[in-house]
Amino acid sequence: MKKTYNLILMGMLAPLVLFSCLQEDIVPNPTVQSVEMYMMDIEGNDSLITQPTVNKAFRFVVNTDADIATVWPGGERRIVKKVNTETDSLDMFGNPVLIVSDYYSDYGLVKARGFKTALGETGWYTSYTYKEVGEFDLTILVTNHGYNSADYKQVVYEAGKVTVVEE
Repeated sequence: MKKTYNLILMGMLAPLVLFSCLQEDIVPNPTVQSVEMYMMDIEGNDSLITQPTVNKAFRFVVNTDADIATVWPGGERRIVKKVNTETDSLDMFGNPVLIVSDYYSDYGLVKARGFKTALGETGWYTSYTYKEVGEFDLTILVTNHGYNSADYKQVVYEAGKVTVVEE
């Protein structure tokens, strides 16, 4: 009788366990709802801005349902030059050898990196300072669930241009 009871109990629990595992395997593609910029005002409070000021720190805030977000602000790109020339140094694949880059177009090259974000009350955020005036392409890379697995979902979100102005 006890053996029969245990078999019935296992027969009832097995589908529940398998069903819950299948639910975890359904991973949606991440989405980005908005990207906002905040700068600290004179009272120390964050205020929403539309155009950052050159050489002043501000924060990108990414509103997303993703597990991880990376910001590629496109404000700095320096290439190693060949000795005594203005010609760029190239690697064996014809790509430029970078000193530093935060342009998404350089994704995958050595020394190119986006900025890691931290999760805050309003979304994923990171601080950044543009060092020159101009228009820069802002790209957000969002990821859901599963680095190095079949469930890895990554979406590139082109957030548009950021116009940096003088003070």
